[in-house]
Amino acid sequence: MLLLGQLSNGRRDQKSVQRAPKGFLAVYVGPELRRFVIPMAYLSMPEFRVLMDSAAEEYGYEQEGALEIPCEEEAFEEILLICVEMHRMMLKNKKRTNK
Repeated sequence: MLLLGQLSNGRRDQKSVQRAPKGFLAVYVGPELRRFVIPMAYLSMPEFRVLMDSAAEEYGYEQEGALEIPCEEEAFEEILLICVEMHRMMLKNKKRTNK
């Protein structure tokens, strides 16, 4: 599952942005700071870890508020598609082992 949205002015306004649902995380990507709401489960995936490492290198570990990821939107969307597929496969395998 992937939720995405965008603020009309491209800036983060903490008062006007809804909180991410439980189990999800809001991240801001690209020069326009497009808002994506992603499942927290994606954080453990290797492809997403690369993004988290680049965010730590760029901004450090002390970011306040929502997480900014230094990545072009198109590249981020491609990585998310990989994560969606991996998540589906994990759920499918889990379902098989529980039978």
